[in-house]
Amino acid sequence: MDTLLLPHFTTKRSVPVASIEYLEAMGNYTTVHLIGNKPMIVAITLKRFSERLPGFLRIHKGTLVNPDHIVAYKTRFTVTPYVQLSKDRQLAISRRQTKRLKPQLASFPWCTAKI
Repeated sequence: MDTLLLPHFTTKRSVPVASIEYLEAMGNYTTVHLIGNKPMIVAITLKRFSERLPGFLRIHKGTLVNPDHIVAYKTRFTVTPYVQLSKDRQLAISRRQTKRLKPQLASFPWCTAKI
């Protein structure tokens, strides 16, 4: 799947999956954070997005991340484990997801960027 058709107000907008940085839950809505664009709020739950985007990582109950945009991660010797998406954007990994995500994060080719 290269693009997603997302409802945006009264129209539908085609968004390339590669441009999605991460998705954030807001009840029955989801904020889609896009690279180079303003975030979009859509009336689709995060659970539906996780079904439609199986390659994305669930790092928290309310956060789904595109692994292609992860620059680095830190899971050890820190109070709050996190993934770093850009120079100034860090997203917390929940305690329950940390053990499950460690092998997945280490298997990516960019894993040399551990912090």
